[in-house]
Amino acid sequence: MSKQAEMLAATEKFLVGNYGPRMRAMVRGQGARIWDADGKEYLDFFAGFGGGGVAGHCHPKIVQAIQAQAETLLCHGNFFTSQPQIDMAERITAHGFGGKVFYCHSGAEANEAALKLVRLAAGEGRYKIVSFNHCFHGRTMGSLSLTPGKYQQGFEPMLPGNVKADYGDLDSVAAAIDDETAGVFVEPIQGEGGVNIPTVEFMQGLRKLCDERGVLLVCDEVWTAPARTGKWFAYQHYGMAPDVMTCAKAIGGGAPLAVMVAAPKYADVLGPGKHGCTMGGNPLCAAAGNAALKLIEDEKLDQRAAVLGERVMQTLRDAKIPCVKEVRGRGLFIGIELDRESKPLFLAAMDRGLLICLAQTHVLRLAPPLTIEEKLLDRGVGILIDLLKAQ
Repeated sequence: MSKQAEMLAATEKFLVGNYGPRMRAMVRGQGARIWDADGKEYLDFFAGFGGGGVAGHCHPKIVQAIQAQAETLLCHGNFFTSQPQIDMAERITAHGFGGKVFYCHSGAEANEAALKLVRLAAGEGRYKIVSFNHCFHGRTMGSLSLTPGKYQQGFEPMLPGNVKADYGDLDSVAAAIDDETAGVFVEPIQGEGGVNIPTVEFMQGLRKLCDERGVLLVCDEVWTAPARTGKWFAYQHYGMAPDVMTCAKAIGGGAPLAVMVAAPKYADVLGPGKHGCTMGGNPLCAAAGNAALKLIEDEKLDQRAAVLGERVMQTLRDAKIPCVKEVRGRGLFIGIELDRESKPLFLAAMDRGLLICLAQTHVLRLAPPLTIEEKLLDRGVGILIDLLKAQ
């Protein structure tokens, strides 16, 4: 039995099977490349569902930050503070809309914190939340209540007061808001929904509508931040700002870290005792996340993502592939909509040594590291074009 087969068998024996059979056993990564237990190399345009999306695998500056912190202080509990927490929060608020940061571990947890903040801020009697068809906000019971469709099956009933609107349709949102509505949750680019991009008019109109109706606007940037779309935060493409923002995945530089950011007006709503997360923002994860954000600053990775992403999308469009209906995206967050199911392409790409992601049933998602070498980016795009043309 090969090492990989041995590891996969052990995984099936000892780990809960909620992800289905594991496809590979990975043992090493460097930049945009990752190797399985049998030594096969892959180009990683998947980034662990975005979790390693800023700098790829084992970037030296992030590794150094983790090593230094591991030798200094791993955990202190949140009655206390530490420099990595402070430095990272300062960077996030400086590049965003000010306010204050709450630390946790995952996008679902960040959205749970946002839900609680929105309900508290809205006041008594206002508890309903508007979210959008084809959205994805997480799998905890609160965030799952915002996420429609198959993800809810078997877990009903959901939290009361969740109302769905059509993405991109302001009239639909207006009809969904009533006197009991506390907030609206929106992805500035829908990720799991298929890399769906709203218009500037919709996002600005949503901001105006929330102001007029007195409800809070939450932007879920779990997939899109930091810097993936060519801006530090995707809401910045639209000339508006939310009241609350949630970020996870790449925000930790590969470590498990997430944040909820509240604008100055709402920064103190979650006062003492209102919410918590035992290991949220622990020094090790905060040091990794802070190093990732500093890397974006030092190497202007937001600008790099914008340039490389446009090049990739134009290359795919110029290839004029019959099975491709549309190529869309911002920065290095790209969706390729097909006229057929996308899973066979996903599997074929893996066999060719290219890891990509899926969305819905007919969309391929590309999310390579923002630091990817251009020759590796071109090689991966070339593999994908070859596979698409063979359909």
